[in-house]
Amino acid sequence: MFQTIKQPLAIVRRLGRSFMITDANPAFVQLCGYEREKLPHIPFRHLFPRIADLRGAVLPEDFTETIIETGTRAQKPILLDVKPLETNSDGGPYYLLTATDLSAEHWLEQQSKSGKSFYVGIMDTHYIVRKFHVNYAPAVEPADVTLLNHSIFDFLNVAEHEQIKAQMRQCVIDKTQRDLFMHTLRFDELSELALRSTICPIYDGFGEIECFAFSIWEMQESSSSEQSSTKLKIWMAKRDLSASQLSLSTGISLQTISKLRNGKISKPQRLTAELIASELRVDVQEIWPELVRR
Repeated sequence: MFQTIKQPLAIVRRLGRSFMITDANPAFVQLCGYEREKLPHIPFRHLFPRIADLRGAVLPEDFTETIIETGTRAQKPILLDVKPLETNSDGGPYYLLTATDLSAEHWLEQQSKSGKSFYVGIMDTHYIVRKFHVNYAPAVEPADVTLLNHSIFDFLNVAEHEQIKAQMRQCVIDKTQRDLFMHTLRFDELSELALRSTICPIYDGFGEIECFAFSIWEMQESSSSEQSSTKLKIWMAKRDLSASQLSLSTGISLQTISKLRNGKISKPQRLTAELIASELRVDVQEIWPELVRR
């Protein structure tokens, strides 16, 4: 069972004032980039150079955020959980190490902290979205569109699939993140959206592609006749404002704002438009170009 668990696991034995990995499952082998039979011969301090108090032959128990230095000499941030095991008849204390790779999570945190990302997520090498997080809600897509556990290409313009895949393959080869421009399919009453995103390849301990982290940081309607309702949703998402919050701050009824967002009111009164635009810190014409400046 130990060998079939997808979480990286390793068994460590203390030998005097040092430690040695005596066994590891395939997930740990992939994380560290050393074959299983070689791990007992890799100095423990080389694998975990930042774990404190190794000289005192003490492993930090419970969860510790640290790094693992892989076989390719890359340093990967990990969350390490150390649990003591029952002592065997040979007398040496044993520990169970459970590791979680934080490489993708750290990249997503950086993108989220930048303040410009609408969405961040992780997809596997088959382009299936395994994690999806909304930084600014509500989103512009319909509520029934769910990316999680679906291929990202289920939501993108079919004519662009091969080009996007080629760009992603190139960023894997170049070992660098890449900005991509793409278009969505048309969903319900929403027009096709033009997206700007950043894709970052994440590698395992052997230097092989493991997954992709991504950030979507710009959205706009791609048609020349952009719907004001969609643009209003986008600017509300950028400012992280809900309909009720916008209603409260402008004094405009929630019913009116909902109708503007749903396209039931295409051209509001000028005062209404100015109040909303002022709260969103944007020119009126950015949302309602038909309202000419006075």
